[in-house]
Amino acid sequence: MSLMLRLLSVSVAAAVFSFAATDMQIKKFVKRGLSKNPAIKVESVEIVDKQLIEKPKGWEAYFIKFKLKLKRGGKTLDISENDIIFVKDNFISPDFIDVRTNRSIKHYLSPKVKDYFYDDEHLLFGNKNAKHKILVFSDPNCPFCKDIVPDILEAAKKHPDIFAIYYYHLPLLQLHPGSSALCKAMIVLQKEGKKDLLKKIYETDFNYEEKDEKKVLQELNKKLGTNLTIEDINQKWVKDHLKLDMKRAGELLVKGTPTVFLDGKKDPSKEEYQKYIPKKD
Repeated sequence: MSLMLRLLSVSVAAAVFSFAATDMQIKKFVKRGLSKNPAIKVESVEIVDKQLIEKPKGWEAYFIKFKLKLKRGGKTLDISENDIIFVKDNFISPDFIDVRTNRSIKHYLSPKVKDYFYDDEHLLFGNKNAKHKILVFSDPNCPFCKDIVPDILEAAKKHPDIFAIYYYHLPLLQLHPGSSALCKAMIVLQKEGKKDLLKKIYETDFNYEEKDEKKVLQELNKKLGTNLTIEDINQKWVKDHLKLDMKRAGELLVKGTPTVFLDGKKDPSKEEYQKYIPKKD
């Protein structure tokens, strides 16, 4: 948990309110909690979404986005963070833990997926009028993604009227620095109509620690038989596409990969789509 979220959680945990909290009061509360650290200047607090949760009953999840300036080591850092807090009547809670799974219920929550996530530019496989829409945020070097994403892509290829796959790149650069060049290459290949190569990338091992984009492309070209150049993957439209994908991941509070949404709802199991695959005779 980040410094900002720890500060907010401590502040929330200590609070019992004497009012029925309004949106404005919630935002003021978050700002006060963060501002207790003298190194932090809160620029803005925004309620992105709020939803009534099933359990515990009567509580609403508030999806909060805040921007800060943090002084650290003689430098001022611009920080943009997201969190979820829970509100009921006069009370606010930083979290709820499911004792059966020992997991935060935040793991199962996300803001509503808005219609603009389902655009033609991100449609990878399947028909846009398919019965079920699957939204995927993924890093091609992520080992968990390699196990899960190819099966999702194959399902849409085989059943295009059942599934439409909308694919978003989310390179986890602290873990896989080589993913930046690989994701940009995938963007170019998709634009060129070579969508099957994206699935092949998932089925191929690459040096995920390599930071030199030229070496990443050399390995990609050799293993896939492509001929992409540094100039190809660093076109402005390619960088803009990747930047947009990462921005939209932030909108849905996506931080890890793979993250899968089925018909607008986050699917922590990443396997819910399988129940819609026709059974063989």
